[in-house]
Parts: sequence; structure tokens; C-alpha cells
Amino acid sequence: MKTKIVATIGPASRSADILKGMMENGLSLIRINSAHADIKDVEEITKLVRSLDRNVGVMIDLKGPELRTGEFNGGLLRIVSGTNYVMGKDLVLNNMNALSSVQVGDKILMSDGEVSFEVVKTDPFTIKALNDGVLRDRSRVNIPGRFIELGTITDRDRSFIKEGISQGVDFFALSFVQKSDNVNELRDFVMDSGGDQYIISKIETKSGLDNIEDIVRSSDGIMVARGDLGVELPLKEVVLAQKRIIKIAHEDGDFTIVATQVLESMVNNSSPTRAEISDITNAIIDNADAIMLSEESAIGKYPVQAVRTLKEVSDYVEERVTFDSSYYFKGNTIAYSVARAAKILSDDIKSDGIVALTHTGSTVRMISSLRPKAMVYAATVSDNLARKLNIYFGVMPMHMEGDAEKLTFSEIMDHIARSGQFADGSKLVITSGDPYFTFGGTNDVKVAVVGKFIGRGYSFGESVNGTATYNGNGDILVVEDGKIPNKNFKAFIFTVDPKPSVIDSLNGKTVVTKTRLVRKILEGERIFVDGNTGIILTSSQR
Repeated sequence: MKTKIVATIGPASRSADILKGMMENGLSLIRINSAHADIKDVEEITKLVRSLDRNVGVMIDLKGPELRTGEFNGGLLRIVSGTNYVMGKDLVLNNMNALSSVQVGDKILMSDGEVSFEVVKTDPFTIKALNDGVLRDRSRVNIPGRFIELGTITDRDRSFIKEGISQGVDFFALSFVQKSDNVNELRDFVMDSGGDQYIISKIETKSGLDNIEDIVRSSDGIMVARGDLGVELPLKEVVLAQKRIIKIAHEDGDFTIVATQVLESMVNNSSPTRAEISDITNAIIDNADAIMLSEESAIGKYPVQAVRTLKEVSDYVEERVTFDSSYYFKGNTIAYSVARAAKILSDDIKSDGIVALTHTGSTVRMISSLRPKAMVYAATVSDNLARKLNIYFGVMPMHMEGDAEKLTFSEIMDHIARSGQFADGSKLVITSGDPYFTFGGTNDVKVAVVGKFIGRGYSFGESVNGTATYNGNGDILVVEDGKIPNKNFKAFIFTVDPKPSVIDSLNGKTVVTKTRLVRKILEGERIFVDGNTGIILTSSQR
């Protein structure tokens, strides 16, 4: 599967067995919701995840500053439609200064939009209830259409950030992003604290949607947080907002996560609804990189099944959909041209994969956004970078070893062969710099074949693997005198020019003629013969 899965960890999934089952079904990223976690959980969860799979990332979702009501006598306040309430007297907010930009006629929503008010006066600040309802202690408050200055991160967030950096988590998600300054403030704090984590901006306010272009430029990834966004916007607008956010993010090379109520029915039921499957399908078609589970994996009864459901839907859709990659890229146009060339070349030759040698992940991100048909393998010496890139659509980490600055292309191909990802003869598109790991210097695209080159001739027939033989005790006969004992071989390699009658007698077999070898093929050696090119390779499975 190419679509990535994010899952929130909680009581239902905080065990090695459950997490392992989720990872086996395609889990790419674990979310720690700091609103429901203790700071000591960061170390424990990160170590548990790392012990199970080195490629699965860890994200801390920062709670951020929120606008909420105070507490009520008896824990609740019954709201009566048409009644006026004076703010600061009848209703108190945790930050009364948030009302300074609100004007008469504005709407104020509380308790996740279940209770609506209209501002009727600003001195004293008075709101009129538009419906009956119940407010409980510390109910959420939304003021759609107004920029509310609440700050970016709280002292509690700062503690989680420092602990996350100490434990080597990979992402921080920032709640209620309204402008790019929010993202920059968080990034400055992360860098000042010694971290280099990717920043995910959660778009869940109308002001965040209004400023989406600037926010995307400041972020590494974008989360479409449809819960609060559906409170701030009329529900009919949320679907089109999701599509717009994803498109703008891809134009900048940011990854995208679609979240909230993805498989909500599976909190209690083992099967999803038809509407949920339709929602997931459309998110994938929209070009979302990842889909996130919240309560489904944190407190639900079926966390493994929920992940498996996402995998099954993703696999089905990806096999049948041609993804849109026709967008205007706003970043480095030279690097983008290289990425686009890699995608076109890979699609045209039906490659078995695109291997992008990377220090920073920039080219990998661009190739992913272009949605090639083949998987993209992010070849890097950094486990940290590998986990970050694992959130991108169609990207699979490939761990390299050694000094990245000194690896030759031959050594890199040896690493690729030993990875076990590719069979002998696999055609790969390789993107790199010169030398191959130059920082930010991807400028080269080439086609390579897995295996060590032995020779080449003129060929026809299918590509085959097998053991070479001169005396008949193998699969592929090497013929040095133009004579063959029988036709019971997978393929025939002629080092001479055979007679036409011999070639005619081998109709339907794989044949290589006029072969030129860089060294003698050994008796019993396992080799690969490319029927399209006539290239002969030694097996990488030695």
C-alpha cells in the first residue's frame, strides 16, 4: 500500500502485541495526543515503538492554547434559546481577551458547535442563545471568521516538546494554527531546544483555512482536522475545503493527513459503514498522503481491524486509480524537473521502483507528490530521516550504511541488492547528486539493474533466472561451440554466432547470441538474463 496510516495510541493499543498487529497491517506513524497523555508516556511509547519497527515514526500532538468556558455550579449550565447571557458574569471564558476582536452579529459556538450564540452587544458583552442546550465545565468555544489571538504553545506544550526532543520523536503537530507566525514560533522553540522535528500544522479554524498558503510554506505537513473545521465552517463546505488544502500542500511538497471520524463506527463495531469507506476512498483520490485514526485506535474495541480496513481500502483504490500529478510546483524548479523526469522515466519503462539517494528528503518529497506508479525508496544513512519520509505517499525507507559522502555508485547498488527489496534483474530509476549524496544537489537520473554485470548480447524471449552450466547440469546453458545437446533449458547463451537452424529450433526459448563477457561465467553460478536487453548479471542472492 502507498497510502500511509497514522494511529493514535491509547489504552486500546498500548501493548506490544496490538501495536505489532497494527504495524503488520501498514501502520506508519504513532500519534501521542498530549491532551490525554502524561509527559512520562513519551519515553515509554517511543521506546516501545522503536523496539518493534525502526521505520514507524512518533508524533506528539500538542494541545495548544484553547478557548474554553469556565466551570459551572453543579458542573453544567442549561442554555435556553432566546435568552441573553452577559460574558464575564453569566458565562466566563478562560481568556476573556479573546473577545476583543468580536463584533455585534458574530456567532459564537460552544460545546463543539452544539450550542450557538449571536453577539448582540459589546458593552457589556452580551450574547443571545440561538438554541437550547447544555454547557458543561470547560466546554470548547469557537468564534468562526475571527482571528483570535491565543498564543501558539503553552508551558505544558513546551514540556512535551523538550521531552519529545530528548526521546527523538519525529513530528510535532500544532493545534489551531491560524497563521504562519504560529508555525515559525514553534519551529524556533524546537530549534532552540536542539530539535529538528517536522512540524505538522493542524487546519481546524476558518482563519487557518484563510491563511493556508502561508501556513503551508512554513510547515512540513498539514493535517486536515475535520472535527473542529466542521464547527468553524458550515458542514457543506468541509469536503471542498479538504480538497483545496491537499492541493495547496502538494504544490509546496508538504505531506497531508486527513483526520477525524474516519472509522468512527469501529470504536464499537468490528465493521465500518459504507459511508466511512466512501470517505476513505475519496480522501485517497484527493491525494492525501495519510489517513489518521483517533478514538478508533486509542479507545476502540478493534484497533488492529481498523488499521487493516484502511489497508484493504487503500490497496484496492491504489490499484485502480490514476492519481493526479498535474499541478504547479512552487519550490526549486531544477530539483522538481529532476523529480518529474524520474517519475516519467519510471512510468514509461515500468520500473520496479525509484530509488532516491537523499540527505534532506527534498527530492523524495517531490517525487512522492508526483505520484509515480512505482514505489519510491528513500535511500538514506539517517534513521531519523527515514522515519520522517515514511509518512509520504508511496515512499518506503531504505537504510544505507557507511560514510554517505564516500559511497561509490557500485557500493550503492550493492546496498540496494542486499536490501532484499528487489529480485535480480529489477529495473530501477536512481536519482542522486554528484557525488551521490551531495547535500541538496540532486541532478542525476539513471536506470540501473539489480545484479553485477557479466556481459551482453543480442536477445529474444523472456527474462529468466537460473544456474549457469556448460555440461547440462543447470538451467541456463552457456554454448561456446554453437552446438546444443538438447532443448531442455530455460535459456541459452551463445558466445559465438550460432547457425540459423539452431536458432530456429529454439523457438519459444530465451536466447542470447554474440555474447561479450567481462569474465567467464562460472559453472553452477546463479545468473539473470534480461530478455529485453540481452544483459547478463550475476545474482545478488549470493
